[in-house]
Amino acid sequence: MSKKNLFNNLSSLFSGKFAFFGSLASILGLLVLIANDNFSIIIALSFFCLMLFIFTSYLVYNLYKVLNTKQTDHANRSTFIKYENIDGNKIFYETYKLIQVKKPVLTEMEYHFKWTGTHMPVVTSNLQNVINIVDEQNPLKYDRALLKFKKPVYFNQNLVLHFKAELDDVDKVSLSHVETRVVSEIDIIHYRIILKNKSPEFCQNANLEKRKIDSDVSATFDKIREIPFDRNTKSYEYHLLNPEIGFYYRISWEK
Repeated sequence: MSKKNLFNNLSSLFSGKFAFFGSLASILGLLVLIANDNFSIIIALSFFCLMLFIFTSYLVYNLYKVLNTKQTDHANRSTFIKYENIDGNKIFYETYKLIQVKKPVLTEMEYHFKWTGTHMPVVTSNLQNVINIVDEQNPLKYDRALLKFKKPVYFNQNLVLHFKAELDDVDKVSLSHVETRVVSEIDIIHYRIILKNKSPEFCQNANLEKRKIDSDVSATFDKIREIPFDRNTKSYEYHLLNPEIGFYYRISWEK
């Protein structure tokens, strides 16, 4: 958290209700200076303890709100995805995510992915260290890569997460789609799918589709729209703006 944000958050805590209780305490303190009997001192001490308890409770409550303790440790602001088929055998899948940390401190993060080919991908990152890769051996579950940050990231700070996978599709069994799961608010998902292996005559449109996350695994995707193929760059490109939460989104094309 930056010094400016920390100062603003603390300033907001020491205003409003706190100022009201502070004024009461000042008035009572003045009365104690005037009165010197034991009863006044007991009343003042009791009031001070009560104000201290109320202030501490109020401070803890507001710190809880500031830290925004939730099940999720980050908010995803934008995602940029590039899928590049080099020659029909070698494929590169790359993602940049702009996230905002929602925990007091975050030092690592899991990236979920699912490759439909038979060979486990080679995972790297230009911005983080790849610590571990978990192959679930289950087509219904996402595989995971643990990305370690170069330095800790604190509450409300932004971070660019980078994931890159080198994919081997020499046996041609992988599915021709890029799929994204949307579980929280996100402004934009930018897809760029480059198919260098396609012939100059290829011009088939791709389909943008979606399906509810909690739907049955066998449920079909609903078509949203078609995306034209750019024959000059041999690519599909699409900006998905403010996608609805709770859906899988995918772009599929003719293999």
